Amino acid sequence: IAHFGLGNTPVIEEVKITWQDGKVQILTNVKVNQLLTVDIKNATQIKLDKIPLNLPLFEEDTTIIHFTHQEKDFIDFNVQKLLPHKFSQYGPAVSVGDINQDGLDDIFFGGSRNFKGVFFVQKLDGNFEKQDLIQGKDDDKIEEDAGTLLFDADQDGDLDLYIASSGYEQKENSYCYQDRLYENDKGKFVLNPNALPKNLTSKHTAKATDFDKDGDLDLFVAGRVIPEKYPMPGSGFIFQNNSINGKIQFTDITDKTAPQLKNIGLVSDALWSDFDNDGNIDLILAGEWMSVTFLRNEKGTFKLQQTGIQTQIGWWNSLVSGDFDNDGDTDYIAGNLGLNTINRASEAEPIHIYAGDFNKDGNYDAFPTAYFKETQAGKKQEFPFFGRDDMIKQMLTFRKKFIDYKTFASSPFNQMLDAEEMKEALILKANYLQTSYIENIDGKNFKISSLPIETQFAPIFGMLGDDVDGDGNLDVLMVGNDFGCEVGQGRMDALNGLWLKGDGKGGFIIKRLEESGFLVAEDAKALAKMVDVKGNYLTIATQNKGKAKIFRSLKPIKPVRLQANDAYAIITFTNGKVRKEEFCYGHSFLSQSARVLLLPKNAKTVEIVSFKGEKRKLF
Repeated sequence: IAHFGLGNTPVIEEVKITWQDGKVQILTNVKVNQLLTVDIKNATQIKLDKIPLNLPLFEEDTTIIHFTHQEKDFIDFNVQKLLPHKFSQYGPAVSVGDINQDGLDDIFFGGSRNFKGVFFVQKLDGNFEKQDLIQGKDDDKIEEDAGTLLFDADQDGDLDLYIASSGYEQKENSYCYQDRLYENDKGKFVLNPNALPKNLTSKHTAKATDFDKDGDLDLFVAGRVIPEKYPMPGSGFIFQNNSINGKIQFTDITDKTAPQLKNIGLVSDALWSDFDNDGNIDLILAGEWMSVTFLRNEKGTFKLQQTGIQTQIGWWNSLVSGDFDNDGDTDYIAGNLGLNTINRASEAEPIHIYAGDFNKDGNYDAFPTAYFKETQAGKKQEFPFFGRDDMIKQMLTFRKKFIDYKTFASSPFNQMLDAEEMKEALILKANYLQTSYIENIDGKNFKISSLPIETQFAPIFGMLGDDVDGDGNLDVLMVGNDFGCEVGQGRMDALNGLWLKGDGKGGFIIKRLEESGFLVAEDAKALAKMVDVKGNYLTIATQNKGKAKIFRSLKPIKPVRLQANDAYAIITFTNGKVRKEEFCYGHSFLSQSARVLLLPKNAKTVEIVSFKGEKRKLF
């Protein structure tokens, strides 16, 4: 028996049954709320010449790269008992760039504690050669790699490597959380211990741009979580590039340029993007228990911008930019937790978390809540997300306060903690969990719209905004899932990878797997693009404790290699439409793509603009 939930739909226009032998049976105008019995005797054979034999957009290549992410399991829930998910299970990052100046894209996969990061260097025959980042045994590596960036830090013409140090395994302010910068020496990388300011925050995202227009690339880095103190807000940092004569030196200028970044939240991702089209690169943040946060660049200082969507607070994971409606400004796709969870948040019934050292035992307590029915027929009230046994593990006083399960189960959360305990509580909420399209209205105001239901099946992490099918409109590729959720809810694994075909007006259609050929079904994290030696478009998807997957597009492309200081392109089409395409050093969750522009087939003119505002026309 196959059961279909159809909501309020009274009649189904067509039900098509395809039997194993290829016969097809079609039922029309079928009323709902009934049991249908079908028989193969009533099916007919379809002639093969009527079946379209269209090739999918992508095909997987399992031969050129063999990389499997390795990580020692750490039980975050032994540290804080009531975490909604793990923070130690987010890698690996991926970055793409030409590290040996041979004109070919190479790939770097971030490592984990006791496992080194590795390069795969592209060769003229199209194969890739593995190259360890550092010498020595894997066991010598103490850091957990998060965001990675390949960029020219010292302006000597080659790409250096930045690695943000992350994790939940070590205590707050551990030396293991110091970020690292490796200088490129003819394709080999050497740690520069003096290049970065001392900063022992456990970080996650790292993105680069020339926000001050002085000709070199500066950095934004941010913390995802403070170890042992979830959900206490973390901070973001701006590191200005003050390198002179090849000596790399970054300086923390956050207090001067963006004091609002202190305790800004649990940042999962960031984008450097000129959202108001004034020529200055602004900053956008996504995070857990946060709204998508816009900071406007006002001549080198950053101010929070009210956007009209600041009340949509979610568990945001990732951001990718693109002019999806072809109107000359930059829009955004924001990956969220999704709706395939018992946490169905809304403004009327948000999910909350209450945090603090409530019983003064030196441990930071965090109690998530959600709205559940008091009884099967009763009204919804705010109850603890976790049951009595788990709550007692975090705070023993609940054992005496709720002597049996019935007492606990019938007690809303407002009966859990008394007024004195709640005095200094940190209270956060989330009311919007949909992965969404954020339309740029006028550079100051934005409109947020939920994307199709298939994007809500699981948390979204890695994303690409690109014209992958060559029709002149930007599409979106997505990967996700989270295998590190708390055991009561179970892992979130319903996503198989998605291609959202853009219509050039801000609308998207989900393409079936048979049409996309894009299948990433495990604990997927990062997603990046590159061009191989034969000029093929490749995408790289990473999976936590799984194999990296490489997909080759079957559509021909016209790639243009970008210069280091190119900021964006203005593309004018033959139909009069104009699209702006930004070139980000890092995009979406732990991802950095090759710096390449795909020329649309219906482009009339293409003008590229540098960070300093210098312009050049391709045609």
